[in-house]
Order: sequence, then structure tokens, then C-alpha cells
Amino acid sequence: MKYNILKSLFLSLIISLTFSTFVMADSMNMDNGSEKKVDGIKSELSFKNGKAQTGDGDIMVTLLDSNNKAITDATVTATAEMDKSMSMNMSDVKPITIEFQKGDAQGQYMGTANFSDKGKWIVKTTIKMGGQEKNVDFDVDVAGTGPNLGIIGGFVGVMALIIIVAAVKKKKTTKA
Repeated sequence: MKYNILKSLFLSLIISLTFSTFVMADSMNMDNGSEKKVDGIKSELSFKNGKAQTGDGDIMVTLLDSNNKAITDATVTATAEMDKSMSMNMSDVKPITIEFQKGDAQGQYMGTANFSDKGKWIVKTTIKMGGQEKNVDFDVDVAGTGPNLGIIGGFVGVMALIIIVAAVKKKKTTKA
């Protein structure tokens, strides 16, 4: 009876871990960006996994005109700096420069940002096209990177289940 319960728990854990892996793999997209419109240009700033994190990370700017058509002939650059209006002393945090290249899809421009500290940053984007220059500022909350507790918890759960199954089996063999 106990063996069937443990077998069911083990199977449930394996299925849960499998589906959680699919969910984590699906979250590797560039969603949940912030969007702004300036002079008929809709620009969206987004980050890999949907949020900005400390360290090197992919950053994307998507540009659309007033008819929602992709803008493919722009040059995009940006600088990012900590928000100085915060009460903490951020004078030692250096601004970073971000260079963008055309992405895989039309209207997308990809770059890499290396945020040194967590907190509120201002990403000042410059869009040059058709002899004109437009500036768009985005407020970005940068989170600190850390261990993925979901994956660590899954491994701990599997290890605990293996130990429990081994202990139950050993008990059965010693009684027999």
C-alpha cells in the first residue's frame, strides 16, 4: 500500500518537473515591455525573460510608425543611468552605453545591456531616421539576479523522494 502511494508521488513529481521545465523554456521570450509614443513613432523597450536584471542581458527596441508598420531604416542607440532622484547615493554607478543592431524581425533592434546594480534606471533611447532624431526615455526597474528557486526546489524534491523510496525498500527487504 505504501509502495503504491510512493510510486504515485514519484510519478506526480516527475510530471510536475517536466511541465515546469516547459513553462521555464517558454518564458525565454522578450515580452512585457514598456511602450511609448513620440511624434507618431511607437517604441517598445523589452528585456529577455520580461524583466531587466543585473549583469549582461538582451534588450530589444521595437519601432512602429503611426500605421503600425515596422520601421526598418533607423539607427538606435541608448544610454542607461541610475535614477538620481532616489535617496541613496548612486554617484559611483557609471552610465552604460547600448548599441543596437537590426534584429531578426522587421522593426526590431537588439542590444546588450550590462546593468551593474539593481534599482531604478532610466534608459534614454535615441532613434535616428530620415535625417531626424527622436529621444524616448524609459523607466526600468532592474532586479538582482539570483538562484532559480523553482529548479533548486525541484531537484531537492526529487532527491528527497529517492531517499524516502530507498528507505522504504530497505525496510521491506529487512522484514522479509
